[in-house]
Amino acid sequence: MYESAFIFLFRALGTLLNFIEGYYFMKCIGCCLAGRGGRLAFPAGLAGYSLVSCIVIFPNDLVNISLAAVLFAVLNFLIYHGEWSVKLALIVILLPVSSALNFLVFDITGKLYFQYFTAEDKLANAFFSNLSALLPTVFFVFFYHFFHEALEKMQHTFTGRTWLLISIICTASFAGVFSCLYLSADYCKSYTVWPCMLACIVTNTGSLHLASCLADGIYADLERQNLRLQHNYYEELEKNQNQIRKLRHDMNSHLAVVGQLLQKGDTEKAKAYFFEISSFMQDSSRKFCQNSVVNAVLNARCSRMQEAGIDSFFHISIDGMMLLDDVSLCTIFANTLDNAIEACLKIDSAQERRIQLKCRYTENGYFSFELINSKNNPITERNGQIISDKADRKLHGIGLSSVRGIVDRYKGTLDLSYDECSFKVIILIG
Repeated sequence: MYESAFIFLFRALGTLLNFIEGYYFMKCIGCCLAGRGGRLAFPAGLAGYSLVSCIVIFPNDLVNISLAAVLFAVLNFLIYHGEWSVKLALIVILLPVSSALNFLVFDITGKLYFQYFTAEDKLANAFFSNLSALLPTVFFVFFYHFFHEALEKMQHTFTGRTWLLISIICTASFAGVFSCLYLSADYCKSYTVWPCMLACIVTNTGSLHLASCLADGIYADLERQNLRLQHNYYEELEKNQNQIRKLRHDMNSHLAVVGQLLQKGDTEKAKAYFFEISSFMQDSSRKFCQNSVVNAVLNARCSRMQEAGIDSFFHISIDGMMLLDDVSLCTIFANTLDNAIEACLKIDSAQERRIQLKCRYTENGYFSFELINSKNNPITERNGQIISDKADRKLHGIGLSSVRGIVDRYKGTLDLSYDECSFKVIILIG
């Protein structure tokens, strides 16, 4: 009776540990992919990813690991939405780690069990088979707490090509696990592949750490870009303020000049002189909102638009916004406006160059962004992605991808639409 109770207790504890491991395994994936939503998404994902992360791997057992890989891929594409390159990278990063870890735990505990017990010792069997899940569970709890910030940063800084490169690097460990299982046909000598299995875990964990360092570098570059934009903005603001102070100091002289021109009947020169003075006043008061980063981006792009003769209209109302960080805001505004300006520059007639930007943050926490620009260049799409028409495509085409990554990170929506004469970008986050 007591033996049956302990067996039940060990099995219940083992099941609980499996679900805890699956939960943290799923949370690691959620750092990089946005869920599709729905009532069944979380329980189905928890059950599926628990099975993937806790599947028992025996020597020469290629069936279980193959089923785990297929189930992993199906869950990624059904429960989450995002770029396929990210979903693929998560499979080749995490599956070798969980499979190699499970193999080592079950193979080592199995050898310990048969060293001192037999198959008839049901209590010992329940103890070893269920408490063996403790080490993988503890591993993925610490794995999530150590890497979740890095995974989130990678999600909105890495492009599809970067994720694909990570997949290629980690493919060595992915293939290594399969090879080790194939070579461990002799159970008695399965210990010979333990070092290789451990190396697969260390390799993928180290690769993920290296990728997080790369993401930190990219993020630092974006922050430096923001600081540079703010610095340029404040320099321009100081320059304009100096011009205003000079204009105010010489205002009487300027008014006297305008008055003399009007008395002489030379209205054209008077208008030209007046507009020259007013242009300084207008340039110095370009404050679109209270956010200094957005102001820096918009002022820099406004100067380009004025030089190119682009008719622009901005309506920005994002004061008090806490939803998006400054790096995300800079990426959204800078990349979309740069694309819009480049499209307008391809229009021969300056009268047809137009850019309209509306951005709003509501009190209930919704961020909306709408940018419409005129165009005459054809749009090329491939697999749902806009393809750059520039000569060197390797250096371009990542702008909208970066914007899409930010929108996915905040679980928003990005809608791109176009016709022969215009291109529209709509972003909704909230």
